[in-house]
Formats: sequence, structure tokens, C-alpha cells
Amino acid sequence: MPLSEEYRRQRVERFEQFEREARRDTVWEWLRAAGEVVFWTLAGLACIGLAFHTSDVRMGWVWWWLGFVVWIGGVSAALLATYRRGQARGDW
Repeated sequence: MPLSEEYRRQRVERFEQFEREARRDTVWEWLRAAGEVVFWTLAGLACIGLAFHTSDVRMGWVWWWLGFVVWIGGVSAALLATYRRGQARGDW
């Protein structure tokens, strides 16, 4: 039995709406990931910058390595969280 034209049209419209929502969510997720990467990079660079503004060499090295840990760790955590959210949503 063939589908009625009205039913077919409603299904097409509904699936087009679902696709638009999925694309919108994906774009927002990429923007969120980019924002998190920028934030962690700037936070790490701020800590590294504090290494140059201290008069104690040992404290300077502490700030230097802390900046690298914050930078690399934060970016890695942000990207991993983005990947997990994408997996849960079915993006990839």
C-alpha cells in the first residue's frame, strides 16, 4: 500500500527539522570546544608569564612547569570531553 502524499510530506519535514537541529548542535559543540581550547591555552600562557615576573628562580620554574601542565592538560581534557560528547550524541 503506497504512502499518502500528506504523510510522506510530514515525514520529510520532520526529518529535515531533526537534521537542522543536529547540525546546529554540532556547530555549537565545535564552538564550545574552540572556546575551551582558547581558554586553557591562555590560562597556561598566563602561568608561564608569571614565571618571568618572579624574582626567585625556583619559583619561576614552578610557574613555568605549572603553565605547561595547565596548558597541555586543559587542552587535552577539553578535546577528550568534546570527543566523548560527540560519541554520545552520535556525531562520529
